[in-house]
Amino acid sequence: MNLLSAAGAIIGRRPHLMIGNDRHPTLLWALTIGPTSSGRKGSATSTARRVLAEALPDFFGPEHTPRGLNSGEGLIEYVRDDDSEEASPASFDKRLWVVESEYAVTMSRGRREGSSLPGVLRQAWDGDSLGSMIRDSLKATDPHIAILGHITPEEFRAKMQDSEMAGGTYNRFLPIFCHRNLILPGSRGASPELVANLAAGWRTVLDDAARVEQVKFSPAAWELYCDQVYPALSDDSAGGVIAQFTARAAPYVQRVAMVYALCDHTDTISEAHMRAAWQLLNYARASAVHLLGDTTGDPKVNKLAEAVRAAGPDGLTADQIRRLFKNSTRAERDRLAAELLDLPGYARRQKATGGRPTTVLTYVG
Repeated sequence: MNLLSAAGAIIGRRPHLMIGNDRHPTLLWALTIGPTSSGRKGSATSTARRVLAEALPDFFGPEHTPRGLNSGEGLIEYVRDDDSEEASPASFDKRLWVVESEYAVTMSRGRREGSSLPGVLRQAWDGDSLGSMIRDSLKATDPHIAILGHITPEEFRAKMQDSEMAGGTYNRFLPIFCHRNLILPGSRGASPELVANLAAGWRTVLDDAARVEQVKFSPAAWELYCDQVYPALSDDSAGGVIAQFTARAAPYVQRVAMVYALCDHTDTISEAHMRAAWQLLNYARASAVHLLGDTTGDPKVNKLAEAVRAAGPDGLTADQIRRLFKNSTRAERDRLAAELLDLPGYARRQKATGGRPTTVLTYVG
């Protein structure tokens, strides 16, 4: 994901897809979500950066890879229009790859009353020109900004708000859960010779990709998208927060397939590119379920989910649910149970007792 995001930023805004009447650039945004240290979020970024910085060192300076999203105006400032003699290179070449290693701080800034950051981020993902309501003179025409954030699961759940979901800020990010799966105490990374060889190939591919105009679909790729990918990614049966977080999955899979194709040195999306993009989107959706599957926006359903998890394999009986929600009606408890069962991982089963079996709610993962 780091590699695709950075490559899309480097390629620039000329290559694009038309989805309906909307022009979609090669911008892929992601939140890599994993534990501190063992999540290896920074390692993933440095691995992609090492190869691409060797290929295109001029891009990987402060002009194009700034850090710190303080405000909407601050982001516009990096790529603002400026035709003065002292103008920075970013005033003309408006490609940015912004890596924010403490995205929880950015989310806190965006939640402040009056913050322009969420609105500016939404415009930037769309590839629209940016402007400030506070400073009329602060404008950025045709920016090309890719953003990649690092955050821990605990911070992510604590910071997320339903209003931010509904506003569409965070469904522009692909959630990518990451963790260390091997312990390699003696790792020294790739050899300089290998990095140089890879960089030479990437330099050619990305230079050629930047000259492409509209990206096309092969007949097989378009048939796969229409018949299988679009119906699968448009399914919002998970409901609630999960559906909101993955609301842009269908158009996003086309963006990812486009970047895969361009990085494969072609201007045509093949069936293989579409399948690869589909698997990445499936992983992003699975990450959202894993991270937010017990978060519904309804505090009572969240309370019930927490109690069912705590009950372990024994499950939670109807009597225990009644005691959990004192003074509630049976209809209200039935509603809460029904909404919980709509979430991934929760089930109703029969539990054997000394007499008649009893029905319990359980979490099966």
